[in-house]
Amino acid sequence: MTSPQSTLPVFGGRYFDGQTAGERDVEVSLDKPGGWLIIRRDQSSGASIPQENWDLDDMRVVRDHGHEEGEVFRLTGKDEARLFVPNQVDADALRDACQYLRKADVPAGTLSKVFFWTGGAVAAMLLILFVLLPNLADTMATLIPAKREEAIGETVVAQIEQTMKFANSGQFCSTSEAEAAIAKMSDRLTDELDLPYPLKIRIMKTEMINAFAAPGGHIVFFSGLIDKADTPEEVAGVLAHEIAHVVARDPLRIALRAAGSAGILSMVLGDFAGGTLVLIMAEQVMQASYTREAEAQADEFALRLLKDAGLPAEAFAAFFDKLREEYGDTDGAMEYLSSHPNLASRAAAARAAETQPDAFEPVLSETEWAALQSVCKSSGR
Repeated sequence: MTSPQSTLPVFGGRYFDGQTAGERDVEVSLDKPGGWLIIRRDQSSGASIPQENWDLDDMRVVRDHGHEEGEVFRLTGKDEARLFVPNQVDADALRDACQYLRKADVPAGTLSKVFFWTGGAVAAMLLILFVLLPNLADTMATLIPAKREEAIGETVVAQIEQTMKFANSGQFCSTSEAEAAIAKMSDRLTDELDLPYPLKIRIMKTEMINAFAAPGGHIVFFSGLIDKADTPEEVAGVLAHEIAHVVARDPLRIALRAAGSAGILSMVLGDFAGGTLVLIMAEQVMQASYTREAEAQADEFALRLLKDAGLPAEAFAAFFDKLREEYGDTDGAMEYLSSHPNLASRAAAARAAETQPDAFEPVLSETEWAALQSVCKSSGR
């Protein structure tokens, strides 16, 4: 910009330096071509003020200045000083000359501070979600009474049933013959176990090949899994795996983690209704997204149950093979991103265990196995 001109139209104003009390009458010259506002002391008042040259591009208007007429201006970088132009015509002329009057000034370093505090907030949330909440959930799982855990599981299973009904499936199937068969299988596997609550095993009608354990000893088999199995020993292997999760209280841990995560997210994204929270818990339990370590431990526990029950691990391995044929497997890097170890390694581990290599007593008779397989075809529910 050019230097301020010395002969320009002059108008009056009042100047506040922000350092001392009081105000000073000043003469103001607008050098629009040069891009300057020149502020001099008012000779008639004898007030002493050094001449100041304000860059028009750096001037800002002060909103809500408390004057009915006129305008108050400030200079960026010199926020404590104020210039009041009482004559509205002069103020309007100054407004027309300053093109950035209402520009929002961002102090130096603000952007870096925003990134710093945002990063800190994200890091804190990740710490809560992935470190503190899991540890807190693990601790709480050991403190919740068995009766309370059973009630939580009942609520979660009811929510899953309601959700599955939207896909024209999800109703529970039951016949006295099937219930007797599944009870016989369960008793054989848990004969030596001291469970904190009785197992509550149900079969849900859906083509999905899955089973899951909910808090409080609730275990749900999908009928698609039973249809896919060739022998009752394959189902027994899956049941042993879910019993392992029940004993370790893994379903309660995952439900508590889901509830805790939902609580944190509700503070960020808005309030969650109670029904939504139960839905999140139910989804987590049904997906059974346990850690790889928890899944490996459940497999090991299941193999011990099969050995104690005199049942072959080969049937368990065979079921892993079927799942692999149906859904494929996770290998290489993807194996480490999956919550479960890959199916091939699980099948190999089961075969290596050799829980019952010789002849064994079938877990169910042919009649009992037929009753179990037909439960969702012959039941009235």
